[in-house]
Amino acid sequence: MLSYAAALDAILAAATLLPSRTAAPLPPAATAGAITSPVEVPSFPNAAMDGFALRSTDCASAGAATPVCLAIAGTLAAGAPPPRHTPPASTWEIMTGAPMPADCDAVVPVERIARTGATPDAILVTEPVRPGQNRRNAGEDFRRGDRLLDAGATLSPEAAMALAAVGVDQLALRPPPRIGIVTTGSELVASGLPDAQGRIRDVNGPYLDAALARLGLPLAGRRSVGDDAGALAAAVTALAADCDIVIATGGVSAGRLDFVPAALAALGARLVFHKAAIRPGKPLLCARLPHGPLLFGLPGNPMAVVVGLRFFVLPAVRALMGRPQERFLPARALDAVRARATMTFFAKAHAQVTPEATLAVRLLPGQESFRISPLLRATCWALIPAGAPDVAVGDVIEVAPLWPGEFPAAG
Repeated sequence: MLSYAAALDAILAAATLLPSRTAAPLPPAATAGAITSPVEVPSFPNAAMDGFALRSTDCASAGAATPVCLAIAGTLAAGAPPPRHTPPASTWEIMTGAPMPADCDAVVPVERIARTGATPDAILVTEPVRPGQNRRNAGEDFRRGDRLLDAGATLSPEAAMALAAVGVDQLALRPPPRIGIVTTGSELVASGLPDAQGRIRDVNGPYLDAALARLGLPLAGRRSVGDDAGALAAAVTALAADCDIVIATGGVSAGRLDFVPAALAALGARLVFHKAAIRPGKPLLCARLPHGPLLFGLPGNPMAVVVGLRFFVLPAVRALMGRPQERFLPARALDAVRARATMTFFAKAHAQVTPEATLAVRLLPGQESFRISPLLRATCWALIPAGAPDVAVGDVIEVAPLWPGEFPAAG
């Protein structure tokens, strides 16, 4: 049985990069190679606010008792070409974002000037003006060649803003993997109330649907089959034609009806590993299907599915997209925790920030793999490695956010 680290290494070794394609408009969940700015932004000096553009030297001695009178040469709106000449002792009324006129190096806000009734087409400057005041210089945000995105970065809304700012409309992107889901179990029903006759609701399918939607990962299809190897093989074969990853839930343990390993063998799948030294989710399976997709067989208990997705499937997604793997955060344990000699323990936990401004974590009661209710109170996962000594209060342990890229919610 593989350790958590060894199982993860085996998955990453089996996950080959998805091909990239040129796309426009840019899809939000895709990743790209390293991107640098082809231009300077701003591309020209412009006004940082509404006011009057002028030469700061004209107003170096301005004061309440010695106001400087400047004639208004005209008005400049955003998008207008800048004047090539500014007459002596004059100013331009200018709007935010408009290009700075030639010879002008500062902007005085409209509320900082005075008007003179005797000269309606002029302003009075009553305080000294600094060179560069309220002026945005070319390249002040991005310079040509600045790194915008590292290789493998997701095209977040922030990245979309930066790319638009520098005029990048089309990229060679690696799209997110298409994922198919098969839930197994003759006892499962898709709707209605659970009953006392052995029928239970399928909770794993709706969870995976919602999780993929939250992560921006495309769902290629979802099927539900009973405890039947032939039905599973047919469902997997149908989904695999349009998927990069197939997730199957249930049927991977050692019981008489745990038929997934045999069904995969009949399909000609290559087993990457079966069983990992983890809790929950020890019977987890990973295989390579004949035509390329990875298949993850997750145990049917709800928390085994949650842990399998979070700590095994999602690292494979990152590898397929060329993204770096996550690094988890250190936190102080608020309670003592008994370590497992042979199992890495993924515990539902609650994070908080101490008065000393450090991250602290407390494991929640109810860690059994069938219990869903503690997950509603969890703000993070606590990881207790196999073979680690028992955790004492104040010891540092690793915590992972409930979802990649999110800081553990602290409350």
